[in-house]
Amino acid sequence: MRANAPLPALVLALLLFAPFTGCLGEEGEEDSNPITMAVHYDTTSGTITERIQNNAVLSQTGAELIFDFARVTSKAGAMKTFTLDPGDDEDGSNSLTVNANERAELRYTYLTHGLFTVTLSATDEADNLGTTTLTVRIDKTVDWTQTNTDSPATMVVSTIPDCGCDTAEKITIDSTISNPDDLVPATQVTTTWHLNDPDGEEQAFHTEQIGDGQEASWTHNQYNLEKGEWTLEVTIDAGNDSISIHHVVSVLYEPLESTPNPVMLAPSTDEGDSLSASKNEK
Repeated sequence: MRANAPLPALVLALLLFAPFTGCLGEEGEEDSNPITMAVHYDTTSGTITERIQNNAVLSQTGAELIFDFARVTSKAGAMKTFTLDPGDDEDGSNSLTVNANERAELRYTYLTHGLFTVTLSATDEADNLGTTTLTVRIDKTVDWTQTNTDSPATMVVSTIPDCGCDTAEKITIDSTISNPDDLVPATQVTTTWHLNDPDGEEQAFHTEQIGDGQEASWTHNQYNLEKGEWTLEVTIDAGNDSISIHHVVSVLYEPLESTPNPVMLAPSTDEGDSLSASKNEK
């Protein structure tokens, strides 16, 4: 009887251990992809800039981000393709795929603002697929001017992101109104800035009296934004002089972008190389 006693204990031990062996097998399958997605990028944020003068768009500069696939490798063979999906469209039509033998650095210029999910992919010659995702933040700044006017135009500020993300965190306003010294006798003007939400409700304002040849400024941060078209208006409340207006308005998102992943090269041990590198950096 005692000789058969260990058998139930052995069966019990096997039953207890079985679930853990299954878990280990699943983890092994998850780690079976031979591709190592070692993609490097110096920044994950940028700002679109636009210049508007007297209601005409003078220039627009996009925000370029660069992704370096040069260190992506596969245990199954050479790399075949690299793909960048910037995440700023619904159907992936802005994706860029290149031959890994021809290019390893992929660049994309954003022309719309928002928090975008970027997908980076690579395939090897055995058609294995490796992917990784990250979040990039693209803000927008508009430099807006109107000169010598007695009927100021309205500046429209859109807080509608070009993604499925939340609206911007805030609008920042840095505005200056000048009263040119061009009338005799000298004339003082009273002006007011008005910031209105998409429903036309005033959310902030500021009034200044500006002497002839003088200027006045207003800075403001507007939080709790609604999606839509905000407006920044300037009114001349008193005086008959023309004024010049210079708005710098930014639409800024919460800094939720992924951490940059720059290439970290080991420092050279050769003194001559170090000196050369220092000179090149200068």
